[in-house]
This record gives sequence, structure tokens and C-alpha cells, in this order.
Amino acid sequence: MERVKNTALVFCLFIVLLVIFSSYFRATAVGSFFGALAGTPLLVHVFNRIVPGRPRSVSENGIAQLVARGEPMPRPNEQVVVLRMEGPNGRT
Repeated sequence: MERVKNTALVFCLFIVLLVIFSSYFRATAVGSFFGALAGTPLLVHVFNRIVPGRPRSVSENGIAQLVARGEPMPRPNEQVVVLRMEGPNGRT
């Protein structure tokens, strides 16, 4: 669901940039389209760099799950596979 929300927000940002370029800067239709097409990923990247991401919960970290259950830590050359089941809402 969060992916749909993010996609919708990026699409809305594209439309806003399209309107700004076509009305405020008085660009042609093609210029407005390519300006919005170039500006959308640029603004998304700048926003992601400025705003910190959400912290990962303990349940998303496989090593933390092993430690919480009292299981021994794996050796450095040993591979660990942690499987988890997610519900329809994305939570464990």
C-alpha cells in the first residue's frame, strides 16, 4: 500500500511541475513535459536526501531476532538465513 501511495505522490508532483512550467515559465508543451520529467526525479532525490528514512524496527533485523531469542551468534564464515512470514498488511 505504501508503494501505491509513493507512486501517487510522484505522479502528483509531476502534474504540479507540469502546471508550473507551462503557466509560470510560459514554456511550450514539449518543454513543460520534459522539464517536469527531469525535475520530478531530481526533487524526489533531494527530498530523500534531506528527510531521514524511517528507522528499521527490531523485527526487520535478522541478527537482532537471533539475539532476542537467545540463540548463538553465527560465525563470520557461516551463512544465516532468516525466514519470516508476513501478513497481508506487511507486518509479521
